[in-house]
Amino acid sequence: MKASVARNDARFCGMDVAKNKHVACIIDREGKLIVRSLSFTNDAEGFQRILDRLKEIGGPSKVAIAMEATGHYWYSLHDFLARHRYTVVVLNPIQTAKQVTKGIRKSQTDKIDAHHIAVLLKNGEHRPALIPGELGMTCRQLTRLHHTMVRQASRIKQLLWSKLHPVWPEYEALFATPFCKTGRVLLNTAPTPQDVLAMPREDLLNLIHKTSRGKYSTAQADKVRQAAENSVGMHRGVEAARASIRLLLAQLDALKPIREQLESQIQALMGRLPDYLATLPGASPLSIVSLFGETDPFEAFTSPSKLIAFAGLDLVVRQSGEYEASRRHISKRGSPFLRHTLWAMAHRACYQEGDLRDYWLRRKGQGLKHLAAVTAVAIKLCPIVWRIMTDRRNYLPQPPVTKP
Repeated sequence: MKASVARNDARFCGMDVAKNKHVACIIDREGKLIVRSLSFTNDAEGFQRILDRLKEIGGPSKVAIAMEATGHYWYSLHDFLARHRYTVVVLNPIQTAKQVTKGIRKSQTDKIDAHHIAVLLKNGEHRPALIPGELGMTCRQLTRLHHTMVRQASRIKQLLWSKLHPVWPEYEALFATPFCKTGRVLLNTAPTPQDVLAMPREDLLNLIHKTSRGKYSTAQADKVRQAAENSVGMHRGVEAARASIRLLLAQLDALKPIREQLESQIQALMGRLPDYLATLPGASPLSIVSLFGETDPFEAFTSPSKLIAFAGLDLVVRQSGEYEASRRHISKRGSPFLRHTLWAMAHRACYQEGDLRDYWLRRKGQGLKHLAAVTAVAIKLCPIVWRIMTDRRNYLPQPPVTKP
């Protein structure tokens, strides 16, 4: 929302958004309360109630609205008010939290929060959050769902380890990737050392050989059987461990086709985005779709530093008196999804020929560890992303400098 809107509008409405009920507070240009606290439900009746009240005090031409980006609860209310031609600003919760600290009394209620939001809007001290368009919102929703599903699979694997390790700690060393297809089939058939030892040797060999399509043979089967014979795993609760391992494996397998279907839809979205995005260093269909969704509309980023800050990749300097920390860390005060996307692109770029790989190697040569060096590459990637998306042109890597 532009500052001129805040100067010209006579009414400023702050809305504290929650799951079932929202609270609105409306003040005038002088900061006087017009509506101290109006509670309305998150349904058609509640939305009509706030709409009628807004019309009474001037309607879209006189009332500017701001609300906090609380989870996903603001989506429907924002869309409803925008469809009724109201100017609606969405604020980062960090901004409203700072407004609360300005008060002498540190009380916090829905009524007080709504008033703080209205004051922020009136004073022009706010910075609106990005509200993507139709395509941007689609990209954002699907890539965030993919991110959640990846984390969900990781949590299932962690839980699976917590059930498997006590009864069979030696299993982890049997395969390069413990939960590869062969490992999962083995665990589903024989989840514990006792189950492996109960299998005929020929059945174990056939299972491993067939599942791995010949990659593993007699030596691997003997290795598994030896690990089961020498296992120091506990013997109590084996029945519960057996059931838990099989159920968690089933849950992990059930996620795979859903994730593949989601990735197919993301791949299709890639075809609807500008071609120049695919030329960015470290680009992949998932990262490009996520990048577009998290930064739409890109015109909001007037400089590379704003993109860096929005991603939470800006460096924090810690200094007190004559002391200044020798190591600096990124703030992480921004979009975790954009930060993850840029980091993933940077990581891919580190293994591709180009300027960013050369930079990564230099930073590692200066003593940075791998993760810190990739983060440095992610920060360096931001100005490239900003220039390409601002100019809307293909990325043209600089040719290597040849020394005479």
